[in-house]
Amino acid sequence: MLTRMRLLKGATALLYVGPIFAGVSGLGWGVLFPFVAIFVVWLMILRPEQWPESPEEWRTPAAWMAALAQILSQIALVCILLAFGRGLGAIAGYLPVVNPLFPLAVSFLAIPLCRILWNPEEAAGTGYFLDDEAEEAHAPRIAAAAALAVAPLLNLPDAAPDTEVMQHVRRVMDAPGADFRLRALTAALSRPDRSHAALRRALVLWATEPDIVASGQVPGAMNMAFALCDSNPDLLRLYLPRALALIAAFPHRAEDFPAPDTLRATIMKGSGSNAGSDLPADLLADLTEGIKALAQTVDQVLASATEQSEDRRDLSPRAKARTA
Repeated sequence: MLTRMRLLKGATALLYVGPIFAGVSGLGWGVLFPFVAIFVVWLMILRPEQWPESPEEWRTPAAWMAALAQILSQIALVCILLAFGRGLGAIAGYLPVVNPLFPLAVSFLAIPLCRILWNPEEAAGTGYFLDDEAEEAHAPRIAAAAALAVAPLLNLPDAAPDTEVMQHVRRVMDAPGADFRLRALTAALSRPDRSHAALRRALVLWATEPDIVASGQVPGAMNMAFALCDSNPDLLRLYLPRALALIAAFPHRAEDFPAPDTLRATIMKGSGSNAGSDLPADLLADLTEGIKALAQTVDQVLASATEQSEDRRDLSPRAKARTA
């Protein structure tokens, strides 16, 4: 996806090259509105969050004002690009004679190329956005879609077999936008009246799978899995051995794990002292030691990464130049 974003920037450059080349060629303001139309279509395809979605929204004055603002901004942008191209032509002292359709075709080519490289809805489902504005606009829709997708899991009975619950979890979570779904489930299960023991077990197992952690496709998965344990000794017995193995195998994912302070705060709250647990005292003590070990390991990995980052900064060419 990151490669697509880089290619998208190159394809988008064609959009701006068209009016600049038209200005260099000395084409008049007659090409202004064709270019504006191309720019607006590009916006509607690549930036759908900036436009009303339904006919009902288009009937509102606010939608028309927003659309008008978009169009006016594109008129101003095209005018600037044409003027810039005309200035380059004047400086060069040479105005090439070209067919007026050629610069328009160059800009128009950006539309299909960008659409092939980037599907806004698909990218939003996987957590990728062109910028912060797009992410903010998509946030309510993604949250609503995630809540709708995880609703069947929250309706599963506590008595459901673990294998059946795990099948449901895999079916719901192995899809684009899994991080939003896990976040929605973590928020829903944080309520004190929510038990869902079988669902919690399945989610902890799913979120701590090596494939999930190694790929980083669900940022913060280990942190959310720890939150799902909710200081429950039985769930921590599932989580801790897997977490210790995963931090050792994938130290570059340390930021996805619970913060050391969070882990230590859990110990201070008396994690593992759940009255409903039938674990003996020695196993509860082992859980406390496991949490301490995980906190220490995460702390060491993060400190090591910080030191390496500082060393690279000190060895950068600019730093060397300053010390020379």
